Amino acid sequence: GNQCALPPAGFEVLRQRLGIRFECFASPLNARYDRYCSAFADTDAAFGSIGSFFGFRPTHGSFECNPPFVPEVLLAAVKHAEALLSAAEASGGALSFAFVVPSWERVPFHHQLCRSAFLRGGAPLRLAA
Repeated sequence: GNQCALPPAGFEVLRQRLGIRFECFASPLNARYDRYCSAFADTDAAFGSIGSFFGFRPTHGSFECNPPFVPEVLLAAVKHAEALLSAAEASGGALSFAFVVPSWERVPFHHQLCRSAFLRGGAPLRLAA
């Protein structure tokens, strides 16, 4: 599926304002940080991958989440992040995710994300093409 490449300036804003230093969907070819989640832990571990985002269980920290633009993967990523946020909230952990996703308003992930009980910061930021 398609994916949006966040430019270095975008990563810098996320680092400075939210303390993000980890990507939930990356590969050795496009990873910004030393440690990240990727689809192929068996081959990517040597390059810093800790495995799939769907097996990732952080309890605190801030993370950039830019999944492949496949409706089912987008929805699964939102649901996984919400489950992690719920668990962190219950245990008193400070956890956050910054999602970089398309504005596909008629696709289920968009509804799930924009109406999440964990959404903070007002309306989603929309970028021009």
